[in-house]
Amino acid sequence: MNDNGLLRITVQDSSGSPVPCRLHIKQQDGSAWMPPDGEDAGAAGYSDDQAPDLLLASHYDRYLHLVHDAGLQSVHLNHGTAKITVPQGEFQIFLARGHEFIPVRDTIHIKAGRTEVKQFRLARLVDMPADGWYGGDMHTHFSRWQKSDDHVWTRLLRAEDIHAVNNMVYKHDGKVEAPQYAMGEQDHHRHHAHHHVIAGGEEFRDDNLYGHMIAAGIREVIEPISVGQSLGRCENYPLFASVCDWAHDQGGIAGWAHGGTIIKLFESLPVEAALGKLDFVENIQFNMFYGFMFWYRLLNCGIRLACTGGSDFPFSADLLAPWYPNLGLDRTYCQVDGEFTYTGWIEAIRQGRTFASNGPLLMMQVNGRPPGSELSLAGSDDQVLVEARAACNYGLDCIEIVCNGEVVRHVEAGGGQNTVECAERIRIDRSCWLAARVRGIVEPGTYGGVRPWKLHAHTSPVYVSFGNKPIRIAADLTAMADYVRILMEVYDRRGDFASRDQRAHMMSNLGKALNFYESALLQ
Repeated sequence: MNDNGLLRITVQDSSGSPVPCRLHIKQQDGSAWMPPDGEDAGAAGYSDDQAPDLLLASHYDRYLHLVHDAGLQSVHLNHGTAKITVPQGEFQIFLARGHEFIPVRDTIHIKAGRTEVKQFRLARLVDMPADGWYGGDMHTHFSRWQKSDDHVWTRLLRAEDIHAVNNMVYKHDGKVEAPQYAMGEQDHHRHHAHHHVIAGGEEFRDDNLYGHMIAAGIREVIEPISVGQSLGRCENYPLFASVCDWAHDQGGIAGWAHGGTIIKLFESLPVEAALGKLDFVENIQFNMFYGFMFWYRLLNCGIRLACTGGSDFPFSADLLAPWYPNLGLDRTYCQVDGEFTYTGWIEAIRQGRTFASNGPLLMMQVNGRPPGSELSLAGSDDQVLVEARAACNYGLDCIEIVCNGEVVRHVEAGGGQNTVECAERIRIDRSCWLAARVRGIVEPGTYGGVRPWKLHAHTSPVYVSFGNKPIRIAADLTAMADYVRILMEVYDRRGDFASRDQRAHMMSNLGKALNFYESALLQ
């Protein structure tokens, strides 16, 4: 006797058009149910014009190199409709499409030999593109051996509502991982599907000394991809400052991965920042905000750096639950001038027109100007109007306005509200940076996960120049100068270099960085 039934599901947007999305089917024992790999006849191949109704984890597992068989248990509806054979019984289903659509949760009852017909609407919480804001993932790693591979990933981007990914080649144990068949600005090098773009980038790494950095918007791979003994190259050379220069020479941007806090004890982030080589710091990732250790302090030293978020997909792919893929969980939202393009999205990061988020949608203006802007005040006490608003599919705890790292306005989101906002006139008596941040926490059962979801979002700053003086916070300048002194000792003792010139180059960069912080203390 066949105990299976049929689920015929249709998911539409507010206009009534079918919309791709993610689908979880949860059994009564708490486990996720997945259709058999061979159920969908289109599993053998993809194209832009033709794809199966269901995108299964098995379709993209082969692209995930070091994280094969990660246990991902979600499916994606490529066209917003599907017929799925499901065992009889009661199930919970979860439908989601990124952070801007309101997720749906429902209970279905499948009867043997019967068809259960379900139709759902995914309404928008906020229409970010309508205001020129586009969310993307700055930190992904999946293989693209040939152009046809992009068709699978385009489906995932559409279903998760991700407009862009910086998909990075890297090196592990001397082997190149997540290879990219091409890079660059040409359409045949970047895969465009309407407003969804897959672009090749690079994570340049050193697990022995410097840490991990990100290059995005580049035209070709920067060799040797990784340095240091742990990653397959003996010497700790070339220096990351040079890699940043080479990324900029290609028209790209350079930034620091993981907030500079989780790879090793002595990362060189403050060196490249002091030398003016960096455009951004990746501050939201892995259910955390990493900006306190370095980003806040560097901003307080007068260094302008955008705030970004990236998932590091497929690593920690089951961060929240095996059926919640972390692709696009941590996002960088960029305000793009005019029509969306990847080049425009990258340029927005360069200009600091961003906020980073793993769920909340956060907007801020200072005197009507967005993040990345600069205001000039005459030099007498003055006030600026800071307006911030956050919306989220889940309850928020608070919204805060931060000035030079200090909270100057805190507003509670009473009762776990989904929106919270504030408008505050702040007196300015020195040059400063102003930004907004928001926090919350989601208990696992809310979305079907197995771990708490710590919500974070943070804008890039608006910079306020007071009397034409630079931002200078003595405590942070002293901390960064002391940190560089430690690096000088550690790197000179632990560093492996092929020549005296290489070592001298490293020590010269450290000396220039130290001079920056010490000289700024005298200003």
